[in-house]
Amino acid sequence: MVSLNQSHITIAAGTVFLVLVSALLFRKYKKEKIPNEWIEVGKLKGIFLYPLKSGKGLQSTRVFCGPKGIREIEKGYNVTSLKDRSFLLYTSKDREVRTARQCPKAVLIEVRPTENGVIFSAPGMTDLFINVPAVRNNVTVVFGNEYFVCTDCGDAVATWLSKFLLEKDQGMRLGYGDGSTFRNLLQAHKKWAEYYTQIDNYLSGIFSDLAALHLINQASVDDVNEKLPENHKISFRNFRPNLLVEGPEAFEEDKWEYIKVGEVVAKVCLECLRCIETTVSQDGTMNKERQPLKTLEKYRVSKGPFKYPPMGLYLKVIKTGKLQEGDPVYVSKTLK
Repeated sequence: MVSLNQSHITIAAGTVFLVLVSALLFRKYKKEKIPNEWIEVGKLKGIFLYPLKSGKGLQSTRVFCGPKGIREIEKGYNVTSLKDRSFLLYTSKDREVRTARQCPKAVLIEVRPTENGVIFSAPGMTDLFINVPAVRNNVTVVFGNEYFVCTDCGDAVATWLSKFLLEKDQGMRLGYGDGSTFRNLLQAHKKWAEYYTQIDNYLSGIFSDLAALHLINQASVDDVNEKLPENHKISFRNFRPNLLVEGPEAFEEDKWEYIKVGEVVAKVCLECLRCIETTVSQDGTMNKERQPLKTLEKYRVSKGPFKYPPMGLYLKVIKTGKLQEGDPVYVSKTLK
C-alpha cells in the first residue's frame, strides 16, 4: 500500500512534469492545414458550455472558441467570462475528480458570471459567490489515468458542495483551471491513441474528458429516441454537447473529417464513446434501466477496440474565432 506521504510526493512530481511538458509541447506546435473546399450540411442549432465539469449546461447565442474550447464573449468591465469545464469537483481525501457518474446531482449545480467572480446555485441551497482564484496551479488531482493541475477555490464553496452533494460538512472541494497548462493526452490515453491516431496533446479542453469541443447531431438524437421505450425518452442534453447541429441525416456525422462553423474550423479526431453519464437525467437522477446507453449498445458499435457505443464527435480546434447560433455548418468535401 502506498503511504499518504508517498502519494503527495508523486502528485508534486506529476505537477512539475506537467508544467515542463506543457512548455515543450507548446514550442513544438505546428499549424494544421485547413481544407479549401466545403459543403454546407446544416446549421448550428445550439451552443452550450458547462462551467462546472458535470454541472448544469448554459446555452449561449454567441461565443468565442479558442484552442481549449468555448468561452462567453466578455459582457462588460470586471464581469467574469465563463469557460467550458473550467471548474471541477474533487474529493478532499484522495484528490480524485468526481463527475455526475458518481454524483448525479452535480448536473443541478449552476454557475453564473458576475462582477469579479461567479455565483454557484443549486436547488435548496443559498446562492454562493466566489472569486475566481488568482493563485494558479496549487493542486494536482487525479482523473482516471490523468493528472489535472488546478487551483483550489477555498473552504466556503467546499462546504457548500459537500452539503449539497454528500449531505455532509466536508468531503468535496472545487478546483479551477484557466487553461494555461497543456494536458499530456498521449501518455494518459496511450491505448486510445494507438487506435485513434488523431489524438494529440492539443486536442484537450481545460477539464473535459478528452477534447476541446464535442458535437451532437439532432437527427442522431431523434434516431435514438425512436428506439427507446416511451417512458425513457431523452434529449440532446443527456450527451452534454457544446455544439448541436441541425440538418444532417442521423449519424451522417460519422463520415466527417473537418467542420467549419462561423469563424471556427475544427478537425474530427475521434468518435465520442458513451458511458454511464448519458443515463443521468436533468433532474439529477440516474436511469435505473441504463437508458439510453442500453439501447445504444444494441446498434451503435465502435470501429475501434473499445466496447462503448459511439454517439457524436470529439473535435480539435485548428482555427479559433467567434461562432453564433444559426451559423451555417460546413464539412470538408473529402469524407471518410
